[in-house]
Amino acid sequence: MNPRLEKWGDVVKWLSRGGGWLGQLGLAFMVVSIFYDVTMRYVFIAPTFWALEVNTFLLVFLCVIPAADVLQIGSQIRITFLIDRLRPNYRARLENLRCLAGLFFCAVMTWKGAGMAWQAWQHNDRMSTSLGTPMVIPYLFLPVGFGLLALQYAARIWARKEKSPTDPTARHPLKTDREAGQQI
Repeated sequence: MNPRLEKWGDVVKWLSRGGGWLGQLGLAFMVVSIFYDVTMRYVFIAPTFWALEVNTFLLVFLCVIPAADVLQIGSQIRITFLIDRLRPNYRARLENLRCLAGLFFCAVMTWKGAGMAWQAWQHNDRMSTSLGTPMVIPYLFLPVGFGLLALQYAARIWARKEKSPTDPTARHPLKTDREAGQQI
């Protein structure tokens, strides 16, 4: 394998892991802030003005930023009932098609999300709440998250290109040791 491409793969892996780590941090903050808001609301009768808005945006954050890490470690939900019955060369082709479709979708979402964020920045769009969050912040989650996911798909395509897809002794391209007991 080309050393430059190997280094590029390591950078994509590092960025994906960073997105996963940020997702874990965001989820922990969400738990703490919801607990705080519920305590303030029902125990002290003094609800927060920011918790609902912040947690709504964190939910969007949690849907897109850690997605590349989820794809990298193979923890996404897959139904492999039909795929498992295909010959290895058809499975490999279908996996390549899936990665290309994912890359295309991520490219479109990155492009459109960047356009939305740019418009929100230009017009200084804000939420009409007491917190007044600039809309560019949640809109940026889309191009960043889908951009990371596109990089992960591209790295996956390149890694699959380096391997022989028709090697009959190769492991199943969709199965990992981690998901062996989790098949649907």
